[in-house]
Amino acid sequence: MQLKKNFIEEFAPWAASRLIRFCCGTARLQEYPHPFYQAHGKNGQPFILVFWHSRIFFASWYFSFYRCYALISRHSDGELVAAAVEKLGIRSARGSTTRGGGAALRELVRMIKKGFNAGITPDGPTGPARKLQDGVISLGQLSQRPIIPISFSSRHAVRLKSWDRFMVPVPFSKAAFVYGEPIMIPRKLDDDARKRYRVRIEKELDRVTDLSDELTGQPRI
Repeated sequence: MQLKKNFIEEFAPWAASRLIRFCCGTARLQEYPHPFYQAHGKNGQPFILVFWHSRIFFASWYFSFYRCYALISRHSDGELVAAAVEKLGIRSARGSTTRGGGAALRELVRMIKKGFNAGITPDGPTGPARKLQDGVISLGQLSQRPIIPISFSSRHAVRLKSWDRFMVPVPFSKAAFVYGEPIMIPRKLDDDARKRYRVRIEKELDRVTDLSDELTGQPRI
């Protein structure tokens, strides 16, 4: 039984990473409003990516070509995600808004200062879907690096019956990557200002997500 468990634990992340590479690598991807590398990648300055949990599949592939650290929960499903993205070349800080978040955020800040980019799903690990949790605001404050809301969509995709309707793109489909304007968080915020930034980022995330679906003809859920 232990041998079988070890085999599954080793095989599942490998299979997941291969599936991600195949589905996303064969996509006919267009980037909006411009190629992301030209806008943010070539200057070598770290950034913080935020995207809804439902769009992890595409984001983990695209940003495997950058130096990235991802905040991944300590929940059971986070184990597979962390192992799969590691095989894609993305390192992870383990924690969430409910478990180990403080230590994980401090680790992300250290990695950002070393030149790594950061990725975070601010509605994970269990939702509610498309509702921004506070950790991303703290990360922006502590790191003093821009937060860039992003989203991906695919014309043909499988939508899982999960709390976030997780999107798995079908290979060779038309796909879109949309990103918004960078948002800098001041180091010092009162409660009202913190709320305003949280609402601003949430609205921008919804905008780029809805636009990515519109560009690909993916029904809004």
